[in-house]
Amino acid sequence: MREPWKISMHGGHSGDFSKHGQDDLEPMLKAAIAFGYTTFGVTAHAPRSADKFFYAEEVEASYTPRDLNADFANYVTEARRLQTAYADQLEILVGAEVEIVPEAGFDTEAAALRVQHNLDYIVGSVHWVNEMPFDTSRSDFDTAVASAGGLEPFLLRYYDLVAQMIERVHPEVVGHLDVPRLYVGDSDAMSSAPVRHKVDDILERVAAGGMLLEVNVSALRKGLTAPYPASWIVERARDASVRFTLSDDSHSVEQVGAHIADGRDYLLTNGVRSVWALRVSGEAQEIALE
Repeated sequence: MREPWKISMHGGHSGDFSKHGQDDLEPMLKAAIAFGYTTFGVTAHAPRSADKFFYAEEVEASYTPRDLNADFANYVTEARRLQTAYADQLEILVGAEVEIVPEAGFDTEAAALRVQHNLDYIVGSVHWVNEMPFDTSRSDFDTAVASAGGLEPFLLRYYDLVAQMIERVHPEVVGHLDVPRLYVGDSDAMSSAPVRHKVDDILERVAAGGMLLEVNVSALRKGLTAPYPASWIVERARDASVRFTLSDDSHSVEQVGAHIADGRDYLLTNGVRSVWALRVSGEAQEIALE
């Protein structure tokens, strides 16, 4: 019997439409059904309009912005086909992860992408600071931190960009809020007083906007001891009446469903008793974790 809390609102980054994904989308959706998911959101990375924001694997493939747009259009076509084909087994949502805040026009590009492809929803994440990627390697992270003048200034800039993304993109889901923890763990800077102030402001924006804050369990398969975000953020979000959701952030069949049960236990341990799932109808449904 499927358990209603088995949901993922961010993942399905498949190899047929992303250069850093591994398996095709249909096998990933079959894996989601086999795992017992009730809702699975597919969120291909949004195309980027400038090649200076390409990732290494895209550069190696000699990609252009036109190639990224073509891949995304093909992704939407295939995802819609699969959404219909498996509708009796799994509620599939077709979305995008808007992942960077590099230039003044990122918000209009995100809005245009949503309308052009009639997307079910958007996950808003930040992967770049000072126009530098920071979660692609330890070397990239160290370079981005140095460019900001140190870890705490980097974190403050990162959270400023998250706040801008929330206000200007209005995503339905806010992705891996404290992803810089990937390389610094629970260092003191990650929860300093200035950082906590920035995080509190973001949580207020998330709550006021009716957005969902994901508990992203990919942190566990990457070697961290807890999902994104850290427990102190979960507690503050809970107290601010933020609504949570779960995500596996999968990039392969093997990663579909991995650690989702740990994410459920993590929320329960931190006093959260329910999660929320988006529906194709555009509504959100509250689901008990127990």
